[in-house]
Amino acid sequence: MRNVTLAVMKKEIVRIFNDRKLLFAAVILPGILIFAVMSATGMMNEMLLGVDEDHIYEVHAVNMPESIGTMLAQDGMRINIVPANMADTERIREDIADQNTDLLVVFPADFDAVVADFDPLTATVLAPNVEVWSNSARNSSAEARNLVMGVITMYHHSLTHRFSINLPSDAAPDGNFDLASAADIMAMLLGMLLPMMFILFIFTGCQSLVPESVAGEKERGTLGTLLVTTASRQQMALGKILGLSFFALLGALGSFVGLMFSMENMVPGMDDVMGSASIMDIFSVADLVIIFLIAISLSLFFVALLSVLSTYSKSVKEANAITTPLTLFIMVGAMGGGLVSGFDSAIFHMIPIFNSSLAITALINSEATMINNLITIGSNLLFAGILTAIVAAMFSSEKIVFD
Repeated sequence: MRNVTLAVMKKEIVRIFNDRKLLFAAVILPGILIFAVMSATGMMNEMLLGVDEDHIYEVHAVNMPESIGTMLAQDGMRINIVPANMADTERIREDIADQNTDLLVVFPADFDAVVADFDPLTATVLAPNVEVWSNSARNSSAEARNLVMGVITMYHHSLTHRFSINLPSDAAPDGNFDLASAADIMAMLLGMLLPMMFILFIFTGCQSLVPESVAGEKERGTLGTLLVTTASRQQMALGKILGLSFFALLGALGSFVGLMFSMENMVPGMDDVMGSASIMDIFSVADLVIIFLIAISLSLFFVALLSVLSTYSKSVKEANAITTPLTLFIMVGAMGGGLVSGFDSAIFHMIPIFNSSLAITALINSEATMINNLITIGSNLLFAGILTAIVAAMFSSEKIVFD
């Protein structure tokens, strides 16, 4: 039995190795594509949402007090303050609406003196109001608003003497009160993207291999020739699925590497946020081994599933037509683990595809348990075995094989 399985497996491996186009499409191309797509997405985000590092924000100010003007003029703010009169405000607002300038700030006359004399406990009039006009559709206007509002808010809190919000202290001399580490931020991004992309690219890698191997041989008549031998149909089905799974796994690993290298390019400014965080800050060696085993079991499941559909098909074209709509269901299951919570029950780790998404998400969030990981891997292997048995049964049907 073992010799027949190994012989068929070797035949599949040799056939794919000799088909360089198929080898490239199934093993190498997915990793290149995911790197290219994610990097291109990051570049588009940079162009659409980013602001040129050399851009000087043009801020028109009416009655700008010296106290705030001094803070806005600090090095690194990149703000050019343009003095304006009340009579100019309507024109400036039109320029902002037309995205021709960045910001308009209107202070009450004698702002510093009015604020110093204002007591919120005894006041009978509204507090002095500062108007900040911007256009959120213009990236530089939105960024300028954030900078100016930050300075004004800090100045306001410093005058009230009743409370302050995130002013520098001994515990946070740099004014940074965000306790999320670079690894935490990377984990959040990976949790949203990695399970879906990883599972989807394993499936697409299998999808490029299986129809040609099963339906293609059936269409050419070579599958029928192989099955007229006295060898066990179960052995042949297992050997074919193991051979295809070998390349599917290589494609999955290529996709994983491509995704890891593209992470820093996906979001503008990612280098500043992530700092020195790396993939090893998220996963331990044991975690990577679990992901590797999940990938193996999932590859076996996908290859077995597609083999059933491909064996049923009369040609490669028909097999592709049947399997293409399946991608939508695969995507839904792959996204599930990263979008839902509270599904840590063992029973959910028995659902193919969804269980792998749950397991990888749990590993990223450091919430994984060994029992759930084992159930996920075992469930994938169990369903792969059932589907392999179905393929063997289909191989035994002359109507299916020779149709």
